[in-house]
Amino acid sequence: MKYCFDLDGTICDTPLRESDKKPGYLESTPFPFMVEQVNKLYDDGHKIIIMTARGRGSGIDWTGLTTEQLTRWGVKYHELEPMFHKPTADLFIDDKGISVDEWKKNIPQKKGIIAGAFDVIHPGYIKMFKDAKKHCNHLTIALHLDPSIEREVKLRPIHTKEERKEILLALRDVDDVIYYEVENGFLNYLRSGEYHVRSGFPNRYCTTKTVENHLIISIGSNLLTQ
Repeated sequence: MKYCFDLDGTICDTPLRESDKKPGYLESTPFPFMVEQVNKLYDDGHKIIIMTARGRGSGIDWTGLTTEQLTRWGVKYHELEPMFHKPTADLFIDDKGISVDEWKKNIPQKKGIIAGAFDVIHPGYIKMFKDAKKHCNHLTIALHLDPSIEREVKLRPIHTKEERKEILLALRDVDDVIYYEVENGFLNYLRSGEYHVRSGFPNRYCTTKTVENHLIISIGSNLLTQ
């Protein structure tokens, strides 16, 4: 089968520059989960074409940078459609088109899990969920019912577990919410082998450590993965 993938917003995250609100291609970063899926299709014998509208509006040829980025990110592909071939548009209507979010829902799940009480949702949590979803297509929140039971320094949650669950499930990047009462309960979820991406592991553990036969490696300030 022949697959044609868009680049910015599909394989990589490209922020808008503060100065002019135009795409900052130099600051683009890959979505690890999408790179993994593209490479799997390539290894399975499918033809991979990368298509981008970079430079269509400005007239700048971004071929060199784009090729270098794809190589650096480890993306496997057969063709990079020449610059300026793809038009810019607000909406593409096609009989063979599918949004990247819908496509990710229809491929085998790679599950991630984040643990915490999440009593008051703030922008830092939103960013953490968004970053975690770059590594998986199904994100579960392990909701700590009351962390003050085991650690007196922790505050007892203000919101009920039902209220916190409702808030979390309203967020775009959260797919499921499960409960745990003590930290060993969260370890049981890790032991199940069902989840591939982990975050919010108890702070008393090092960021790189083997715990209960699970290798916990720090990717960023909050995100942990096996």
